[in-house]
Amino acid sequence: MKRLFRIGSGLFVYSLVPILSWLVLSYILGDTRISNTFSIVYCMQFVWAIFVDFFAIGANIRKEKAKDQTAVESSIFWGVIFSAVVFAVPLIFVDEYIKFFGQDAAFYRVYVVYGILLLFLQTLLSFIIQKLYFEDREKTANLHLIIFNVTNFAVISLVSLIFKNPFVSTITTLVVLFVYVVVLYLFYIKKIKIDFKFYKNIKYQSANIASAFFMFLIYLVGYKNAFSAGAEYLVAINLVSMSTDTEWDVMGAIGTVANVDISKGRYNYKNEIGNAMFFTLIMIAIASGSCFLLAYINKASLVLISIYLSFQVFDMVVDPFLTIWGSYCQIDYSATVATFAGVLAKILRTLLSVLLLSPFCTDIGQVAESIFLIGILVVIRFKKFKRDGSGLKVIARKK
Repeated sequence: MKRLFRIGSGLFVYSLVPILSWLVLSYILGDTRISNTFSIVYCMQFVWAIFVDFFAIGANIRKEKAKDQTAVESSIFWGVIFSAVVFAVPLIFVDEYIKFFGQDAAFYRVYVVYGILLLFLQTLLSFIIQKLYFEDREKTANLHLIIFNVTNFAVISLVSLIFKNPFVSTITTLVVLFVYVVVLYLFYIKKIKIDFKFYKNIKYQSANIASAFFMFLIYLVGYKNAFSAGAEYLVAINLVSMSTDTEWDVMGAIGTVANVDISKGRYNYKNEIGNAMFFTLIMIAIASGSCFLLAYINKASLVLISIYLSFQVFDMVVDPFLTIWGSYCQIDYSATVATFAGVLAKILRTLLSVLLLSPFCTDIGQVAESIFLIGILVVIRFKKFKRDGSGLKVIARKK
């Protein structure tokens, strides 16, 4: 439980401060539309997830399981190059990106550029953070997460108060954060042996990578459909997303602990399932409270807020089981089975999110995906695994 809270506290700051930055920026500059940028760039968070799963988490698991000592540094090298290229694409076509969601490009241009570049810098930072997690240096990782995010919040707030100019405040903030990330790389990456084996990382994170790719499509197209229902729905979606996104990120600690400990053969299944559920209930309480508080402050529709929030709460309740069982299946049983199940579930979610003509399309797809995965992983859990001391062990296959 202590490790969950240690890792979760860092992720809490990592996720919450950017959201607070959008809210404070909206207040300082006197336009609540600014905070809507959070939802406009939301799909790009899953580009971040793809790179972190592939070049960071996959590389660290590969180092532990395959005893490949060059895996992490080499993967980070390629991760920096690929992420720079990919994040550059929406920046080059920023106006087209904003208009795709039916929003005013002239108004949102500066804020969307800032949001995308911030996600790029967070991607680079996450490569180092995951390296520290797998070295059991959670306190050090949390320190860097706090410094990065407090700096982001402080600089953009202070410069905005002084100059009242979004261009000056966003550029200044990005430059300061870029310098900090570069210093971290110089400190933690001493020597890189460049190889081309980074593709092997996919073995240990293929299900999560496939999942993140489909999530990108879901929120790219699904939010486009939802936003077209009107401004009231955009506000409700944005407030619920800002209220629950931090808690979803913090719940990533459950997956981090599972990945690290399962790969090292030390995961205590019974205790950690209980800890994960208790941890999740705390996140649900925080998310619900902040959601209704923001709805009251912004005079948003409580009916719409309640509907969108109920979908998120259902998914949070089942997520710990899906995460832990999925990690066991991916690492200790079959990456192929885990990936195939994840892809099928994401295809179902994507189809519902894209094809349903409803402002709730993304949420309906989200719940359908969880129900589908529960069925598959329950079968795998009880047919292919047995309790073995404090963990789970694959049942030996008959010849």
